[in-house]
Amino acid sequence: MFAVYFASDRSSSGKSTVTLAFSRKLKDEGYSLSIYKAGPDFIDPIILSKALNSEIQVKNLDPFLIPDRFLTEWFFKETPPEFGSTVNAGVNFNGLNFYGGESKKAFIAESAMGLYDGNSFKVAKKFKFPVVLVMDCKKISSTMASLIYGLKNYKKGINVCGVILNNISSERHYEIIRKEIKENVGGVEVFGYIKNDENIFSIKERHLGLVVPESGYKTEGGYEDAVEFCGEDRKEISGFEKTVVKIKDAVFKNIDFKFMVNILEKNSKDFIGLIKKQTDKNCGGNNKSYNDNSRCFTDSKGNKINEGCNNSNYKTGKSVSKIKIAVAFDEAFFFYYNFNFEILKSFGAEIVFFSPLKDRFLPSGIKAVYIGGGYPEIYAGALENNHSIKKEIYEFHKNNGIIYGECGGLMYLCEKISYKGESYGACGIFPFEASMDKGGLLLGYRTVRLTENTFLGEAGLTINGHEFHYSKLLPPAPASTGASAVHMSADSAGLKTTSSETAVKTVTEYESLSAPGIWKREGYNVLNTIGSYVHLSFYSNRLAAENIVKSAKNL
Repeated sequence: MFAVYFASDRSSSGKSTVTLAFSRKLKDEGYSLSIYKAGPDFIDPIILSKALNSEIQVKNLDPFLIPDRFLTEWFFKETPPEFGSTVNAGVNFNGLNFYGGESKKAFIAESAMGLYDGNSFKVAKKFKFPVVLVMDCKKISSTMASLIYGLKNYKKGINVCGVILNNISSERHYEIIRKEIKENVGGVEVFGYIKNDENIFSIKERHLGLVVPESGYKTEGGYEDAVEFCGEDRKEISGFEKTVVKIKDAVFKNIDFKFMVNILEKNSKDFIGLIKKQTDKNCGGNNKSYNDNSRCFTDSKGNKINEGCNNSNYKTGKSVSKIKIAVAFDEAFFFYYNFNFEILKSFGAEIVFFSPLKDRFLPSGIKAVYIGGGYPEIYAGALENNHSIKKEIYEFHKNNGIIYGECGGLMYLCEKISYKGESYGACGIFPFEASMDKGGLLLGYRTVRLTENTFLGEAGLTINGHEFHYSKLLPPAPASTGASAVHMSADSAGLKTTSSETAVKTVTEYESLSAPGIWKREGYNVLNTIGSYVHLSFYSNRLAAENIVKSAKNL
């Protein structure tokens, strides 16, 4: 058993490529994997999961989104197989024998940005990961050794034990750098190199990151495409598996895999000691696994999609009534923090997936709707044409049902989505046009504060989240065909509206981590519908999740 934390001096150094290739190589070698991504990223975890044939749920480790007192809990928590996954990413305490060892168990984590940027160093130090650097060697040779020396020695508390040299142009280029490291940087093994071949490393980027391969939501029959792909998207999907294999083979063509694993095993003693300590704490020292019968996932038809769904309270054995929350999940909407579902369920929610692209009706018996981020602009035409589900969502809203949309979900709840010069009708709840053409990149950590009492909580409640989008909310064009006639204007505090039916209120404000003390208005509310660009973390304030479930139950 061993662990590894892939890091670098910057972004775009090849960390994600190496993490993907190493994870796939280990899987092919028969290893049981637990995989983590430092930071708030949605895309890399999805890519990793798909590269492993959806068998692993990749977990985010982010001390801003998950306070330190909960981060260890999340790291070790056994979680249900979501979105068709068949293997838990958490630690199965029954499967770990620290006196005999699970010989083929690996914990793989990837840092965000550079090793000392953001929270990357804090994650490596907290979990005692042995660190392997992935360094971009394009246009540099001997000087690379000084960068590696600095990364190893800049701060105490982490163990940089190895390096992989990326973008190597020739064998001589590699030997120059390898020799400098061996002679001048003690304790850092050079595992090998990756040649600079852009024809192999060709997973494309789209908006927020990499193009995501085939998505789907789990139904009784297994995975189903939410829409029919065509053209370039179809080619991307059919070629993804081949691309992953090509990347794996190219990465390990000049890397000594067995030597790398051997060094990581030797340097994982502190990590294994941490796991053993946590295992003894969680299992009373006898390696017993807990049984959480509250894990209940169903599809849009009410069919169970995991074995933990028995509608009983595992502590009391008494039957409990679950509060059904419909979650949009398909190619257009799939940006979710999986821990948010776990927290909602801990307060009595039952998660029911549906597809705004494919399904004609909302799941029956639901008390709330949760629409996360994704690529609604890419599928705006298909979303526009599914009039039935849009009508269902709008009627649910008009009947005072709870709807929460974030980022792409907010866009879908607007009157229109505009993209590449075309305009598409959406749900018409918020009288805005969500424009991809007139926006710009907004990103960063946010502390959100409620300015009004809502189903999320009382005014003053704060919760952390992350914002990352290109779209911008605009007043709709005069020819708008929304659900109601709305006149609106924009000012420096955000969009304001008045309506003959229901006014849109701004119910939240946020403070950026990079600009403390400056609060900006954002987050919109009509009846019991709230939309915001910020992806909230319920781990940062579980009360918000509890309030959603309680509010839904009381309707």
